[in-house]
Amino acid sequence: MCRKFKMYVAIITLLIFISPFIASAQKVGVFYDSNVAQIKFVAGDIKAALESKNFTVEMLPLTSLKKKYANKKVVIALASNTIVTSLASTQGVADLPTGLSEQAYCLRTTKKGQTSYWVLGGDINGAMYGGFQIAENIKFNGFSGTYNNEESPKILKRGIKLNLPFDEKSPTYESNSKGTSYQKAIPHIWDITFWQTWFDEMARHRYNYVSVWNNHPFTSLVVLPDYPDLAIQDVTGFNGYSKKMSIQEKIDFWRQVMKLAHERGFEFMFFNWNVWVSNAHGKYGLANADTSDANKEYMYKSMMKLLETYPDLDGFGVTNGENKSNQNFLWAAYGKAMYDFAVKNPQRKLRFLHRWHQTSLSKIKETFAGLFELPNVTFEMSYKYSKAHLYSVPVPKHFEKFDNSKQLVDNNMKVWFTVRNDDFYYHTWGDPSFAREYIKGMTDYGKNFAGFYIGSDGFCPTRTFFCKDSVSQGILEIQRQWYMTMIWGRLAYNPQTPDLLFKNHMKLRYPSVSPDDLFLAWSNASSGIQKTTELMHEDFDLDFKWHPEACLTYKGFATVDLFAAADIGPGSSLCNIKNSAKDSCNGKKSSYLLADEIEANALSALNTVNAIATDANAELGVTVNNIKAMSYLSLYYAHKVRAATYKLAGKTENTTTELGKAYCWWIKYTNLMDSMYTGQANQRTNAVLPDWHFQDEIVLKEYNNNGGIGVPKCEIIKLK
Repeated sequence: MCRKFKMYVAIITLLIFISPFIASAQKVGVFYDSNVAQIKFVAGDIKAALESKNFTVEMLPLTSLKKKYANKKVVIALASNTIVTSLASTQGVADLPTGLSEQAYCLRTTKKGQTSYWVLGGDINGAMYGGFQIAENIKFNGFSGTYNNEESPKILKRGIKLNLPFDEKSPTYESNSKGTSYQKAIPHIWDITFWQTWFDEMARHRYNYVSVWNNHPFTSLVVLPDYPDLAIQDVTGFNGYSKKMSIQEKIDFWRQVMKLAHERGFEFMFFNWNVWVSNAHGKYGLANADTSDANKEYMYKSMMKLLETYPDLDGFGVTNGENKSNQNFLWAAYGKAMYDFAVKNPQRKLRFLHRWHQTSLSKIKETFAGLFELPNVTFEMSYKYSKAHLYSVPVPKHFEKFDNSKQLVDNNMKVWFTVRNDDFYYHTWGDPSFAREYIKGMTDYGKNFAGFYIGSDGFCPTRTFFCKDSVSQGILEIQRQWYMTMIWGRLAYNPQTPDLLFKNHMKLRYPSVSPDDLFLAWSNASSGIQKTTELMHEDFDLDFKWHPEACLTYKGFATVDLFAAADIGPGSSLCNIKNSAKDSCNGKKSSYLLADEIEANALSALNTVNAIATDANAELGVTVNNIKAMSYLSLYYAHKVRAATYKLAGKTENTTTELGKAYCWWIKYTNLMDSMYTGQANQRTNAVLPDWHFQDEIVLKEYNNNGGIGVPKCEIIKLK
């Protein structure tokens, strides 16, 4: 009996020892069509997920799928593939979907024989998104889960706006080069590995549209026989950067970029502002801010050549009302060129986006009537939904001005919302509850809403250059701000995506901490800066007026008096500081209560992350410091909002006390930011950010100017 017991112990011990290697003995087949780029790509993600769980993976052609395959398997196919769906039925799928829509997918699990996962897409992109979901499920749960669900996109077009200069001679908005991110961007724009990584990452987050914005992109993209010396040979950047690159090599490069875009399910477009001709200025009778016939003819030929040169270009976007442009110029230069090209090439599908500035929709429709008649051209409008600050009012109402909604309905047209993030260049924001509310506000426009694209004018996001930690420096900005990027892409595809998904990603990246705690701390820390901007959005609505990460405006430091004078933005349910000071909020949330809320959330976030021990140079350490920094800045704003309200209410002593507390949090903020990041010159906010301490004396002076004496005593706040 004793010997048997010892034998059982030995067997159990052996099983415990070899259990980690059992999965590696298990083989999983991934069946897919390697001739379809999107499906080949996601099959690679599934393979990597399986291998991370110690499975051996067979990558097999879809045509080899047979009933008798003995191992676990993942099958990726279109729902219209009757051979696959028939086999799925014989293996236990009883409720095959019918009529899956564009970008939609369904997942099914069968248990006959060994477990199998079936990914069926309504189209190729749908199959890719379903494959991404299976890869995630495997990373989260191994091969143990059962998945029988469908997903389809709430918003069909989920995009990004990239302001990018192509050359020192080919700027993005505006026509200056003072921004550090602007200067740093040029080498990466001409690096194909940047674009490969960008499209891979953004497809996983469910984005499917990208727009590249440049004042005058043509001289870096095409060669015009009538203007032979305008094409920019080679690349000239800043700080001594240059690259040998002929115009033909540039054309080949952008063709490859657009091909990569399509292989990850993206629509690709260029946008420009008008009227700029960049390096063509002063040649052939061409000039900036000129709507002459010479400029019209040149732009027409440029547009025509662009469409001819790039078969994978999906369209073009224009801006009216800047630099003296008008509707007649836009039609003659761009609209007619697309019309003439589309008539000659009826198989080519194109999109024309017209930014909605300074002209009625009926006038636009009349001027561009020719494009509306073509079945292969989609003509749509574009509007700045939150002006320049996405992170402000959850459901902004700027669009309701001038009867814009009625104009859309009356003219049977659709609008794209430009969602401007000129809020967070350094911080990684993360509050899914705000994103859900914001997305619902956009989708409430129903059939007249086409899609959105997020991006900034004041920052050119390529590779990170300002981080002092080694884990962030040099990676893509979308990788550094992975959580913020993920939130908008995933929730725009499906606003019902649960918080559990985000927590699971945190668990994968940061296994040593509670994902529930980290998720809540990140959400709480993120909300304060957004709520502060909401309180002042009417006056601080544009990017050059307000940079919240540095409390900067186009007038310099945002003083307590500027705070006090500012009003809430359209759509906000807050009570502004003026009415809060007069105690006349009529049921709306006062600035006092808002400050209390911001303070409580920030302190709660600090309570959580201060208990996390981590290396500041590790990714978790960077994330913890990001949450701390947003919390410190939120606390600064909470006390400053109170101070502004007290000042208008005539409570001088309270004003001084609150500005003293604000100063203490400001110093904690700038000390932390200075340890994490270098400064940079801003492209749009007039004040320069040389380092994170350059406004410390101004913050102290504000305290002294409002009754404070010397440096306030900063008490150690004991967190729970």
